[in-house]
Amino acid sequence: MFPLPLNIWVEVAAFIISLLCIKALRNKPLQWFIPFLLLVVIVEITGRFLRKEMHVPNSWLYNMFIPVEYFFNTYLFYAYFENIVLKKTAKIILILIPVAALVNMTFVQGFYNFNTNILFAGNCLMIILSCAFFIDLFKREEELVLWREPMFWIATGILLFNLGELSYTLFFDYILKHKQDPRAILFSTINGNLIYLFYTLISIGLLCTRRSLTVNYQKT
Repeated sequence: MFPLPLNIWVEVAAFIISLLCIKALRNKPLQWFIPFLLLVVIVEITGRFLRKEMHVPNSWLYNMFIPVEYFFNTYLFYAYFENIVLKKTAKIILILIPVAALVNMTFVQGFYNFNTNILFAGNCLMIILSCAFFIDLFKREEELVLWREPMFWIATGILLFNLGELSYTLFFDYILKHKQDPRAILFSTINGNLIYLFYTLISIGLLCTRRSLTVNYQKT
């Protein structure tokens, strides 16, 4: 169980940063990062405990959490899209994600088997939404300083994480069927390294909100 791997500490650090930014996040969609990142840490530690200490499968835990992650990311895009069509599309996707996850878990891949269908579909969906967000962002009339925009960093993290994960999930079922990675070591390595990148970018995005708050104070 202990010591915890570096990827979990990176997630813990992102959660702590979200707490440090709580004043800047107040009344903004990004405020939901605080409970979400806490949930991430709880799920990761619980998953590690089940696997390392209890020696039982933890796939069911991630089958429940992964759709929540996709739902949360989609909510962020919905909140920050300015294009009406994109906003309505994201709203529909918010409804479809839990429905698809429940159907797949109940009738297709089961509760205890790792739900690769949702993982693959979610990777593709997040990539598409990320690209749509960047198009929406660059079409805005106001002048933007990208490195000061919190959602620029967060959307970049979502895009890069899902692109990297998709490189494995494309062949996930084949790899499992032919026992090319029976202990999922390759997947864990890829996923772990992507987590470093993903939560670092999220942390940068959250810290950008503190800078915005400082600028507002200076103006007043």
